[in-house]
Amino acid sequence: MSLGVLAKRGSNLPLLEKSGTQSTFVTAEFQGYALTSKVFDNSLNPEWNELFEFPVGKMGITSDDLIYLSVFTYRTEARGKLIGMCVTEAIQLLVVDNITREVKLKDNTGLELNATVVLQLIYQPPPLIEIQVKKRQAEILAQETLSIVKDTYQLQFTVHECRKLTHLPCDPVVVLTIGRDTRSTQISKDTTDPIFEESIPFVMYNSPFEIAKEVVHIQVLNTLRYDEASLIGEFKFVLMTAFQSDPIGWDEPAYRANDTCRTMFKKWMMLTHPTEWPKNIKGFTSLSMSLLASGQALIAPPRIEALLLDVMSNIMRPSEIFAQYQKLVIRIHKAEDLPAMSEPLIMGETNLSKTAFADPYVMLSYSGSVARTQLFYSEYNPVFMKDIYYNLEIPTISDTIIFKLMDRDIEFDGIDDPIGTLFIKLDDISYRSSDDIGFNPMFGPTYLNFYGRPREIKDDYKKYNYLNEGWVPGVAFRGRLLVEIFTKPSYSVGLFNDVYDSPSDAKTNVEPFVNRLKFVLLVGFIEAAMIEYGDATIQYEVSVGDFGNSMSLTASLTNSLTFFSQPLFDGTKYYYCNWDAGRPVCLIPMMWEDVRGRLHTLNVLERIHIRLQDNLQLVNDLIQLESNEKDIKAQMKRTLKDLAADCQKELPPLPAVNTNLDKSLRKLRHFKLKKIADAALQQISNIKANWEFYHEMRVFSEKVKDVCNEPQTQIPDLIIWMLVNGERVAYYKAPIHWFLYHKKVPGRACDKIRNVSLKYLGSKDADRSACLLKCFCWMGTDEEYWNYDIPSDGRITAYAETYQNQTVLGSNWGTKGLSRPEFSTADGKYALSLTDFVPPPGWEWGEEWQISLDFSSIVSSDYGLQEYTDRTYEVEEREEGKTWASAKQIWTNMEMEESKGRLECPEGWQVIRDWRVNEDQPGDEDGWQYASAIDSSDYNPSVKSYHYFRRRVWIRLRIKVGETKIPDYKEVIETTGGWNYAKTFENRFHSGEMNSDIVRRRRWRRMINSRNVGPMTFELIGDESVITIPPVLMIEFPEINTYEVRAYIYQGRELYSPEVSGMINSYCVVSCWRYTQITRLINQQLSPTWDQAFVFKGIKINGNTNDVRNSLPEVNITVWHKGANEEVPVGVCSVNPMPLFGESYKPSRMKWHPVYTDGQHQGDILAAFEIFLTMIGEDIPFMPPPHPTGFGLQVPPGIRPILKQTRIEVLCWGLRHLQFWSGKPIDNPNVEIECGGAILTLPKIEDVMNNPNFPKTAHFFDVSLPQEHNFKPPINIRLLDQRPNGFTPLVGKYVIKDFKPFDPDYIMKQLLASLQNKALVEDKDSDKNSLISEEVTEYSESNPETLIIIEDESEPSGCAACLSKKNRLGRDANGLTPITIIDESDDWEFLSMYWWSRYGAMTGDKLLFKTFQHHELPIVVVYETEIEDYFNNFSDSIQQFKLQRCPKLGGDPDVEDPEKDPDIGMYKGSFRIYEISQDESRNRELIYGTTPTVGPIQINVRCYALQGLKLACPSRIKEKTCDPFLRLELGSREIRDENSIVKSNRNPRFCKVYNMNTIIPNQPQLIVQVWDWKATIEGRELLIGETRIDLENRYLSVKRPMCGLTERYMIDGPHKWRDFMTPVQILEEWCLANGIPVPEYSSDGHRAGVNGDMFAIEEFEKHVSNFEDRTVWGEPKERIALYILLEFGLIRDYVEKRLLTNPVMPGVPQGRILMWVDIFPFSEKPPEAMKVDAPLPVDQELRVIVYSVTDVETVAEIDPGPGMDVLNDLYCQGHFSGDTEVQVSELHRRAVNGNAMFNWRFKFDFSYAYLIRKVVIPGTIEDTFLDPIVTLQVRDSDPSVYAEAYGYVHLNLAYLPRGVAFEKWAIMEMIPEYEEPPKGKDEVYDPDDQPLDRPPKITYLNLYKKKKTQGWWPLYRKQGDYLVKNGNILMELEVMTKESADKRPAGIGREEPNANPTIGPPIRTQTEFGGLQAKINTIIYILKSPNRWKFIAGILGSLFGLVFGALLFNGPSTIMGSVTG
Repeated sequence: MSLGVLAKRGSNLPLLEKSGTQSTFVTAEFQGYALTSKVFDNSLNPEWNELFEFPVGKMGITSDDLIYLSVFTYRTEARGKLIGMCVTEAIQLLVVDNITREVKLKDNTGLELNATVVLQLIYQPPPLIEIQVKKRQAEILAQETLSIVKDTYQLQFTVHECRKLTHLPCDPVVVLTIGRDTRSTQISKDTTDPIFEESIPFVMYNSPFEIAKEVVHIQVLNTLRYDEASLIGEFKFVLMTAFQSDPIGWDEPAYRANDTCRTMFKKWMMLTHPTEWPKNIKGFTSLSMSLLASGQALIAPPRIEALLLDVMSNIMRPSEIFAQYQKLVIRIHKAEDLPAMSEPLIMGETNLSKTAFADPYVMLSYSGSVARTQLFYSEYNPVFMKDIYYNLEIPTISDTIIFKLMDRDIEFDGIDDPIGTLFIKLDDISYRSSDDIGFNPMFGPTYLNFYGRPREIKDDYKKYNYLNEGWVPGVAFRGRLLVEIFTKPSYSVGLFNDVYDSPSDAKTNVEPFVNRLKFVLLVGFIEAAMIEYGDATIQYEVSVGDFGNSMSLTASLTNSLTFFSQPLFDGTKYYYCNWDAGRPVCLIPMMWEDVRGRLHTLNVLERIHIRLQDNLQLVNDLIQLESNEKDIKAQMKRTLKDLAADCQKELPPLPAVNTNLDKSLRKLRHFKLKKIADAALQQISNIKANWEFYHEMRVFSEKVKDVCNEPQTQIPDLIIWMLVNGERVAYYKAPIHWFLYHKKVPGRACDKIRNVSLKYLGSKDADRSACLLKCFCWMGTDEEYWNYDIPSDGRITAYAETYQNQTVLGSNWGTKGLSRPEFSTADGKYALSLTDFVPPPGWEWGEEWQISLDFSSIVSSDYGLQEYTDRTYEVEEREEGKTWASAKQIWTNMEMEESKGRLECPEGWQVIRDWRVNEDQPGDEDGWQYASAIDSSDYNPSVKSYHYFRRRVWIRLRIKVGETKIPDYKEVIETTGGWNYAKTFENRFHSGEMNSDIVRRRRWRRMINSRNVGPMTFELIGDESVITIPPVLMIEFPEINTYEVRAYIYQGRELYSPEVSGMINSYCVVSCWRYTQITRLINQQLSPTWDQAFVFKGIKINGNTNDVRNSLPEVNITVWHKGANEEVPVGVCSVNPMPLFGESYKPSRMKWHPVYTDGQHQGDILAAFEIFLTMIGEDIPFMPPPHPTGFGLQVPPGIRPILKQTRIEVLCWGLRHLQFWSGKPIDNPNVEIECGGAILTLPKIEDVMNNPNFPKTAHFFDVSLPQEHNFKPPINIRLLDQRPNGFTPLVGKYVIKDFKPFDPDYIMKQLLASLQNKALVEDKDSDKNSLISEEVTEYSESNPETLIIIEDESEPSGCAACLSKKNRLGRDANGLTPITIIDESDDWEFLSMYWWSRYGAMTGDKLLFKTFQHHELPIVVVYETEIEDYFNNFSDSIQQFKLQRCPKLGGDPDVEDPEKDPDIGMYKGSFRIYEISQDESRNRELIYGTTPTVGPIQINVRCYALQGLKLACPSRIKEKTCDPFLRLELGSREIRDENSIVKSNRNPRFCKVYNMNTIIPNQPQLIVQVWDWKATIEGRELLIGETRIDLENRYLSVKRPMCGLTERYMIDGPHKWRDFMTPVQILEEWCLANGIPVPEYSSDGHRAGVNGDMFAIEEFEKHVSNFEDRTVWGEPKERIALYILLEFGLIRDYVEKRLLTNPVMPGVPQGRILMWVDIFPFSEKPPEAMKVDAPLPVDQELRVIVYSVTDVETVAEIDPGPGMDVLNDLYCQGHFSGDTEVQVSELHRRAVNGNAMFNWRFKFDFSYAYLIRKVVIPGTIEDTFLDPIVTLQVRDSDPSVYAEAYGYVHLNLAYLPRGVAFEKWAIMEMIPEYEEPPKGKDEVYDPDDQPLDRPPKITYLNLYKKKKTQGWWPLYRKQGDYLVKNGNILMELEVMTKESADKRPAGIGREEPNANPTIGPPIRTQTEFGGLQAKINTIIYILKSPNRWKFIAGILGSLFGLVFGALLFNGPSTIMGSVTG
């Protein structure tokens, strides 16, 4: 691949050679290569035809590649001169690979020449790029098919999601830009894989042909950053690319309704950073797009699972990035432990052959590409040995590989069933990095564990099939698959897959990875409570994989099942298993791969994360308790130190047999942990604020959590099943490494007694607890097990167990007719005779066989209850035609079996209500019910002739007053024989025989002891097979203590209500293991106050107190709602009590505990929990007092919150913006205020449409609330709608939790603190000037004319403030006097006349700001957004509460979804909440008592609409402009101002003032709209955007935004006071509104006292001398009042930039409008409006006369040699801001040593805006504003000698340093941009640099004010990062208006008219000898030369040499002549 550049010819080349002819050649440069052409002689139109061939890099052509072409003259003796050059972008060759074009040349200054060059560019792309090139060419050709008819189109984008964003942490947002129209999505919080699913519309008026040429710019930004680093990545594409895209997943012709509909569905864009090279992938974003014509509807594509899409072929890449491929090899070795999939087996049959097993195969899916292995029939351990190849693109976005174990099903429904599904993410098994820690995808060989539904579900077994699909985590083990993943190089293109047989050595290589080690799992059960099943038998099963699965056909029997238990009722709500006689233990031997090193490492990493979370919780607790800041900081540092210490520890060693992924992950983890540790240590010394600390720790937590990922766990999860009557009902699932033993780093739950909640199967009950288990788990090797110590010194005992079964035949019990063996297991499956048991090797019998009783079968039905209702039936019978008489069985039980009748009350019980007929039972007047048979199930309350039996129910209520007597086991066995009876073996067994009982059984057990290590199973040899039976294991604890738990349930808040009224009838079920109690029922309250204490006594917990502290019993609170028809659970919270034993008692502190359901927060409960050890010596408090209602106990004092009588005053104003609810408007609203059970119903609004205010505003109610702020229940604002037929639903609500903003004392405290901080009397030295707060300038009081700017280095160039402090003060070394800087640049007399100058002073123009501050002129506050955002929507007096929409009950969930439309309206009002005494409740005056009932108020509104900012262009997107004008709406009045049209401007200045009037609250909203005029004249009303202003809030606010306060009280002039009230009146009104005494003033008005604080006017007017005209100032009394108001925070004179939005495109910004609004009462005459007109730009002319330059260091064309002068041809070049042409002076030939004379005049014409001090460049769309900078350069005429300028100077005419009188005074400190270079270590100042060589002062002036100046200025050039002086320039500058220039004409240079002033020719030194004058000038020049002494010495030396030589030559002859005569 190569790039060819053919330079064909050149035209009109300029002649640069003096000889008159020139030869030329061409050089071309590309990607660092430079080539030169041959020389073409003697032509200004050469024909080169030179072809340059360049090699192209592997990346091909990128967007940054440029082709440089330069044309030079050719010289044989020296370097040629540059004629011109051109630059061409190479990226265009990706569209068209052969381009011919003619381009213009530019000289070295960038100016275009008339010369042109014809080029032909030829590109041969690489194979991959050829595809893209052809695609681009096809797209361009396809444009011919697009319509060219203009119309309004909607370009609808849908941003779906982003993936793999590189920033962390990240709050991403996607920004789309088309032209200048930019729109964005909502911000997604704290994720690098955000899901948006947001629609973003663009409206375009153009033809599809033109729209197709638009470029879409996609940016993904991180909103946590606010600098250039916020850009994560970007992507650009042309819309035509999208139009040619094929939709995925639906029929394209059906989707494209007509030719104008163009679509792109779910394309992925690859993001890169524009400044990065080489380009790296920064992430991916997905979006869809449709171009819809007017009236065209979008047909939604069908839903497709994201993981099933072919994502890789649907990616759009930047041109500089090309796909790289690798072969991803997935080797499927074998599967094992697959379940039986036969339908009869699932339905309960177990005696099946091998054909019951699955017909398995493996199906893989990656990026929509599916591959399958071969099929096996009836196999549970298939060996596949297949390699599946995927051509993987790097980097990849589709990072999920889907493994599915499938079962071929052709027998039943013909659809293959999934056995299990598993997902592997490539990110988990690879790491992209340029360092050596990066690695390609690799995995295994390792087993993958599959989970799904339980296989033994009997009823509706397909109900849970969705669990096998993998989208929801499976709950049961379904098999394992041995998999290996690795990569190979790929030389193919595209995504595909192939299936091959694995190599022959693959099976051998994998053998070391499947070797097994023996493990033992021990699970001990302590308690089982909160069971909802009563009449059932309960078992618990523990399994890991197939080990322990009692229903598996292949797994061996182990001790994985607990013995059968019959639950007992806890007396209130739930059931529990009584295991006091022996707690069950499950012991499971297992064989697994030895991956302990891998799992130990995972445990170490998880411990780091857990410890970090615990430390963060401690920090949070300290913050919530408002602890000392020092303690909080200390805990923060401790958290960071612990994190750093944990991350620096060495990880455990790798497994003995480790994979490549193990090694790579270890290296990666060390690298990441080191980075985390370094960052934590660095952060310790820089602890920030609390919220910043939490933000940074969240980053640390995410990083540590990322390190904790381990994809190769290999051993399946631990699963505990609850079996009810033999069927799996609930489960608990946890990773096995949690329980893995290690001496130093055990798992988080290993050997710890924990509370475990079992969950129901199914999505409906998935979050509801089915059982609460207290258990411990331990897993280790077989060797470790025999050295294992059970927690709390427990001891395991083993028993052989069998059940003796009998049935009744007649009246005799025996085995005849028995359906199961006489001795068998509990389920009757296996016969177990007493003599069949033989102790296994290593074991021996400990005792003889004994009858073992089940505790649940010997206790009575009232066991565990606190109250009980006895029931018995009285029965009578009759014969036909006779009367009723007693039946043979006079008294029966509920089963109609004979009973003992009305018994005496048992011991330990007390009768509350004695025997009576149950009147609640349906019956006749005597309570009789009638039936035809005694055992009939159909008893009726009315008698019929065929009824022969009747009965009635007698009941008795008794309560427990003593201890329950438990029957003695021996006595029971002696009397009953230990038999338990039931109707069938499947029913619940009970003691005592009944008439209906048919079967009975009793349990036999025999203890067995261990002599040494040996197996723990019995082998029973039957007739045909050997049966392995595990023994029954139980655990006994030597130390069991009794504890007492107390639960104090006080109050709930914000509890969810399922009722339409929004109220809740709530009660709580409080459970602590087997004990349960219930609170009283509180009706119709959102914050019910139960105030009840519950005492749970006799809780027996094994172990010592330290063990108990580590495993506290859990208290569960379930909140229930009692409806009319059913009880509904609201939510559950679980809390561990506070251990209070071993120490003196201190009452616990109550705390709010969250209530959850399905993971959603449903409210909170205020409660406290304690646990005590009931033994002698413990400090146990007295029992709580009885509840006043008689219902239980009350929360005792000290724990119960202290209640105070509290008054809540309600100021209700009105309702606003009510929406529809349930499809109907809210016409009849009712508002209720609820707090602490008290409800205030506000008066009804009769006409909500015309007057939405309440008829009475002030109300109050008293309620008892907790004194502590955190314990107060919230205030609920409830909106109900009274609808026909008495239906009053709750439609909206708002909850107020924080009462502080409504506390009068708190409000007054805040106000007084503000007043004290503002007081100025005590602090005489502090500067309390309220004019400019926290600004950046100050003045020198010693010299009023001297201004010193002290900071802000970020100011614009050319501004005095950009001078560094060092340079402003001058050098202070060697005793040099600092230079005084004087500023004379301001023109305040002119600027103060305009409002716009005040605006400019606050928006970046520091010169204006300095001027206004120096002269004490009032400025304006600029709010960058709506002013409501800065003042909480002006809710200081009347708050606005957005009422949240309540969901419609029983309706369509898609209509008015609360998530999409969360607000249903707004309540306006306020509260005052304060404590009162009993006396105050009757006598205290109400705060809102004097608030009048306010009817409609009429007001005047004055709207100042000033300027539009960055308006959208809906009608002319292509031109990127619009013609905006204004339209205002206020109630029924509308102003359409067509005079405000501004043509072709997106930033139009309207400068309009509108006066309107309205009535509030009827018409409280002012709507300001900006419309597009061009669209209007074309017949289309096109709204650009609008903003809405709530006038009512502004009118009512005490901040007084109705008219901003100016900073000076002036009675005349441009800043005249414009409010209808004076400052004194406003201050008095404000003090009365806030309860402050009216201010007092001194007699002269210079001092004022407010609330005890004194204010002095002198402190506010320090610089009065700067304001020359003080006659316009008002009285001192008014001025001091104004200053005090400003100090108190009232709204200053302001302007706001309000956001414009369009209802058609909600949420999409349409620009902003600069405006403000004044509001006045209609009864008051409004003051005169402020003038907001802006001065127009003035045409100006600048004349610059350059006289001479000196001391310019130049470069010699030819080296003159040492000591010789440098001669150059110099000229001066001038340029002014905005000019496209550069002016050049005449040439000073052979200028000596950089000294040149010019005497040349430059003239520049421009338009100047005085107000903003900018040059205005008119544009067709927008004007351009530039600083008025003139640039003078000294250059060499020969660019080949020196192409750049020797020296230059930039001068800002608005801030111009005054020229100095002497050349030596032209120093660099005059230049504002100058920064002195740092001095070297040994460098000293020049001793010749004396104070006389420097100017005494530097003056800055405004040339537009001074008009004319002249003098010397320094010339300089850039050297590195600093400016270095290079010469001086003498010139004169003069600026004048165009009119003055016409009156005083002057020519350019010295042309005519050479006047104003007249410029003479320059007197230059002639360096050529021609004429007497030249010789004289040469002599003068030589004498002035710095080398003149050397020259004179040379001449004298030469003369001396001549004389001496003449003497030597003539001396001898002369001497000889004189001698000889």
